[in-house]
This record gives sequence, structure tokens and C-alpha cells, in this order.
Amino acid sequence: MNGDENPFGGKSSRPNNSSVRRIDPTTSDCEIDYTTANKRPQILAALAAAFSAFAMGATLGWSSPVQPQLQQNSTLNAVTDGNSTWFINLDDDQISWVGSLINVGASIGAICGGYLMDRFGRVLVLMAISVPYLTGWLLIALGVNPAMLYIGRLLGGLAAGISCAVAPCYIGEIATPNVRGTVGFFFSTNIGLGILFTSLLGLGLDWRWISGLCAITPLVLFTILYPVPESPYFLVKNGDIEKASKSLQWLRGSRFNVDAELTRIKARVSEDKTERLHLTDFLRPWAYKPILIGVAVMIFQQFSGLNAALFYSVEILQVAGSKLDALVAAVVVIITLLVGNFLGAVVVSRIGRRPLFMISEATACLSMCALGAYFHILSNDPDMAGSLSWLPLTSLIVFISGIGMGLGPLPWLISSEVLPAKIRGQGSSIAALANFGLSFIVTKTFIDIQRAVTPAGAFWFYGGFCFLGILFALFLLPETKDKTSEEIGAFFATEAVERNQRE
Repeated sequence: MNGDENPFGGKSSRPNNSSVRRIDPTTSDCEIDYTTANKRPQILAALAAAFSAFAMGATLGWSSPVQPQLQQNSTLNAVTDGNSTWFINLDDDQISWVGSLINVGASIGAICGGYLMDRFGRVLVLMAISVPYLTGWLLIALGVNPAMLYIGRLLGGLAAGISCAVAPCYIGEIATPNVRGTVGFFFSTNIGLGILFTSLLGLGLDWRWISGLCAITPLVLFTILYPVPESPYFLVKNGDIEKASKSLQWLRGSRFNVDAELTRIKARVSEDKTERLHLTDFLRPWAYKPILIGVAVMIFQQFSGLNAALFYSVEILQVAGSKLDALVAAVVVIITLLVGNFLGAVVVSRIGRRPLFMISEATACLSMCALGAYFHILSNDPDMAGSLSWLPLTSLIVFISGIGMGLGPLPWLISSEVLPAKIRGQGSSIAALANFGLSFIVTKTFIDIQRAVTPAGAFWFYGGFCFLGILFALFLLPETKDKTSEEIGAFFATEAVERNQRE
């Protein structure tokens, strides 16, 4: 798909009046030479913002290794005396709340995140979420009853939801087009690293010590974000041109002349302020199409079958002859996911988002179908399944690597790229809310699906969704590689352009 094609059909060209989201071509990114821009400051700023995802990953990954301890089914518990104030023994219903309340908090945080970052700034909000993160971890580490654990998980989810709406947006705003793809992977990579962090701690520590060590992560987040500059777009939007210039100079390096880029940002902000945002704007192609793209990629991520593969990871390893326990198996799976993530970060700027998305979906589709075939054979012909014991492990490794390479990180990157600056706050909140809401739905319905159609049918169901994801990427997903925000916006202006041409 070239720059003149619209992924929703028809031809698209640059709008030529202000009613169709115009930017002065004399200040277009197309005429800005970014070859003299220093990549290192952008990478450092992106890593600092993405560390909020590490804190999120630690929050998400905490429940898996500590669940046996919270139900007194582990030898790692430091307190086993039922009469002790510090003794905790949760039943199945209570442990379910501990696991699911993070999604409730994250949904609230996702709704609030867009407004907060537009009101107070991207960096300030990311620093501020250190407070609910730290408070939540302290409540958990010092918890003496289930209610303290519930509140702690709710606060952790709240901070995670806000970070999902804010951090990808900030990273997309500060990065030049030639590095945006690579730094866009930092967010999902840090989620995986955070999960790996708590999984490794869970191999040998009591759950209170794990929680206490996790409480360090928000302190680190606050510290590393302190020297990072605010988004130039936000500063210009709030009338602080001098700070915006200094922010751009910090991000681009001393050799880069920021005047042209600053002029472009001011032109965009001026246009956004001239055209006041109305609720009806969300019914226009330039607004609703990128939001739908952001939601769609989240749908295909959550229905890729990742939860099914993780649920059966221990059984798959056992079928393959592995004697690893569940905690070690979880570490192996996360490391495999991270390997795929690093591979994707290397190639995304070379081959583009759409091809990588399709490759990831195709890999997931084939792996899900292979796992479904194996479990179908296992239930009907165990002897034949014995001769195919290599298949589930191979399929799992290929699947996890494929997800890590594309379907894991790309939805966050793509959703941050396609959203116009004018609705980026609201759009980011909608995309993040969709992710957490879908995660909750998929997790809650997985058991019902496998009961209704057997484990094999569940894998095939998710494989079918992956095939639909290939078609979606082929026909509807725009390529954003090396595209400026104006060029990306032109993809979604078909209706406005055609109306303008008729006039």
C-alpha cells in the first residue's frame, strides 16, 4: 500500500482546506531532515516512559507465582501459623478476586488516562502513577486480610491502565519517524520483562518479599522520569513555546535545528484549537477510522489464543517429556516471548507494521491449528499422539515467539501512531480500555469455550480468529512505517477529501 492509497477503499490525497485537517506543507515532516537528529536521547526518553510498562508487567505477573502461597499450597510461605496476624489463607473465590480486580482498576485507569495526560502532561502523569503503584504494593506486602490485597490490586490496576493510555502516546509523540517503530516496541518488551521479574522472584521468595521488591519499581519509575522532557506537542498546546523548543532540542540533540519541526507542531496545534472538538467529530472518518483501527488490533491481539496457550503451557511441556514445574515453565514461556519481542523490534523498521502483523498472525494461526490437531488426536488416538509428542512443544515455542514478534507489541505501537493529535487522549483511552476489557472477557470465557468445543476446538477457534487477522491486515490495516502524522492522517480523510473535491 503506497502513501496515496486508502486502506478503506478509494484514493486519498492531502486535504486542501482547514476543514479537512490541513497542515501547512511548508512545515511538513516531508521537508524535515532527521538524519542529523540524535537517536540516543529519544531512546532514553522512550525507555524511561516504557518502564511504566515494567511496573505494569510486575503487577500482572505477580498473581501467578504467589497464588499457591496465598492458598497455603507452597513450601515457600514464611508464615504458616494460623494464629499469626500475618497469616493469609485465601479460598478460591478470594483468590479469583485478587486476580481479577486488576482488570477493574485498569479499566478505570484507561478511561481516566487520556483526560489526565491532556490536562497535566504525559511525563507528569507517568510520574504520578508511582503513587498508586507504591501504595498498592505496600498494602499487599503488609496485608493482614483479603481486603488489603483487594485494594492493593485495584490501585495497581488503576496505575497500569493509566500507563497504557499515556506511555505509548508519549513515545509516539517524541520519536522521529525513522526510530518510532523500534522504540514503539519498548512498551510491550517492558511488560514481558516485568512479568519475568516477578516469575523469577516467585521461584524462591515468600509472597511478601516479592511484593516488597515490586514496591521498588515505582520509585525507579519516578526517578528515571524526572530528567525526561515533556512532550513538545503538549507544551506547545499549552502555550509554553520556550519549553517546547528546549524539549525538542533535548530529544533531537544539539546538532539538530528544531525550528522547522517546532513550526510544524505550532501549525498543528493552531489548527486543532481553531477547530474545536465536538462529539460529532467522532462520526467523521479522520476520527472514527483510526479509533476503530486501534480497537481492532486490540481485538486480534486478545483473541490470538495467547491465553489458551499459556493455560496449557505446563501440560504441553509435560507431554513433550519435560519435568519442569509450573513456575519454571512460566519463566521459560516468558523468555520465549521476549526473544520474539526483541526480534520484532529489530525488523519492524525494515519490513513495516503490516507485513510483520500478517507474519505474526500467520504464525499464530498455524501454531493454533497444529495444537488443536494434536489435542484432537490425543483425545481420540493416544497411541498416535505419543509419536507426535514433539508437535505441541514445537507449536508452543513457534506460537509464543510469533506473538512476541508482532501481535504482542504492534497493537500498542499502531494505535499510538494512527490516532490524530486532536483526539489522541480520548483515542488512547478507548484503545487501552478495549484491551483490558477484552482481556477480561477472553480470560473469563476460555474455560467455557473449551468445555463447549473441547480443548482442540478452542485452539481451532483462536486459529480462525488469527486467519481473520491476516485478512484484516491485508485489506484494512494502513502501513505507518516512516510515515508522518499528517501522512497517516491522510489515510483516514477519504470522505472529507471527496466532499472537498466535489465542492
